[in-house]
Amino acid sequence: MKIQRRLSLYSSIVFGIIFAVISVLTYTLFYRYTERLVYTNLEKTAYITAWFYLEEDELNNEEFAKIREQFNEKVNNSFYQLYDEHDSICYGSSYIPISQTHLEKIRTNGSLAFSDDNFLCYGIFYEDNQGNFVVVSREKKETISGQLHILMWILAIAYLIGTFDIVFLNKLVARIAYRPFRKVISEVNNISTHNLDVQIELPQTQDELQDLITTFNTLLVRISETLKIQKNFASYVSHEFRTPLTSMLGNLEVFSMKDRSPKEYKQLSSKLIQQISQLEEILDTLIIISDLRNRLDITSFVRIDEIIWEIITKVSNRYPTADIQVHIDIQPEDEEMLLIAKDRTQMLLALFNLIENAVKFSQEKTVDVRIFKQNESLCLSITDKGIGIPPEKLANISKPFYRAENANQILGNGIGLSIALRILEKNGIKYQVESQVNVGTTIQLDFLHHVRRL
Repeated sequence: MKIQRRLSLYSSIVFGIIFAVISVLTYTLFYRYTERLVYTNLEKTAYITAWFYLEEDELNNEEFAKIREQFNEKVNNSFYQLYDEHDSICYGSSYIPISQTHLEKIRTNGSLAFSDDNFLCYGIFYEDNQGNFVVVSREKKETISGQLHILMWILAIAYLIGTFDIVFLNKLVARIAYRPFRKVISEVNNISTHNLDVQIELPQTQDELQDLITTFNTLLVRISETLKIQKNFASYVSHEFRTPLTSMLGNLEVFSMKDRSPKEYKQLSSKLIQQISQLEEILDTLIIISDLRNRLDITSFVRIDEIIWEIITKVSNRYPTADIQVHIDIQPEDEEMLLIAKDRTQMLLALFNLIENAVKFSQEKTVDVRIFKQNESLCLSITDKGIGIPPEKLANISKPFYRAENANQILGNGIGLSIALRILEKNGIKYQVESQVNVGTTIQLDFLHHVRRL
């Protein structure tokens, strides 16, 4: 059963129970109120009857005329009885006399409300100069039961009509209330792996639905980014592995066509070893990305400026038009700060990727590499004047194979920067990235805890 129908059903049941309870309470309260009202009228009737039969000799004509008028109006056609001290009926109807027990209770208590057979009765003990009397007035129960019967039918009909209306209105209200949910479901059904960049329209309802859609849209963004990363990863692995594997397979196929000399075997072995080393380097890169290599191979202190010059040479060979300016703002007395206690290979890989990225995205504009001292710490900054990184994308730059939309026109697979940042994080080197679109990017490294003090 759908939530919409379930909610409508539960709501109808709850309202039905509440309506039933209200109906029962209404019936009960009406019955008690009517009964109390009858007993109040019967009490008045009893006193008027007593005054009419027993007080004529003590009242003047005007006062007794008022009593007679009330008696004729309210009592004359009612059931009433006057009992003397011997329990004999002096006045009134002899139909169904009152039991001895009730008469004694009336004399003892002074008054008594009770029911007898088909009547509601009220009796009073009345003392007079003619003697002591018990006056009892009666009202047929069918007077009340008739009213209660009509009330019961009214409540029953109202309950049925009300229940039908509640069910209908609940279904209507539930349908209206769940309209945004149906719209969201329709939009979600139109989402596929080919259009994960879409976002579900956010209703300004300020409720749980808005929170759910916001969360779902965030999830879509993450899934989209993950798929892009996977796509770039597959492209990277396919490209990087295919070249050495194809070369190895080609060499082996050519070499197997005829017998070879020991010298040729040695040459082939050398090529295969070189290509296998290339595959090992690729695997090492993937291991660094996935954090599978937890051990840091610190062999000796290395000079950061020497690593930078080595990287400049490699980058310049790959990008002949690159313009890289190096500034070393370290005083001679602080020369020992250029020594850092980190694995040379990892530092070379990280800084090479950072500088190569700056050159690649600067598009032949100047790249400034600066080594300087700041707050007794060795710092390195790499500044380019390239396309920049959108502010909302800065949080994703450490993700492997992630590329911002404005970088799609530049060749790459989104792995270099993530490798560099992962190496920095693994080595405890603090870094800060500042970027503006179409202005450039600056990455500053802080080697505070990793310099050598002589």
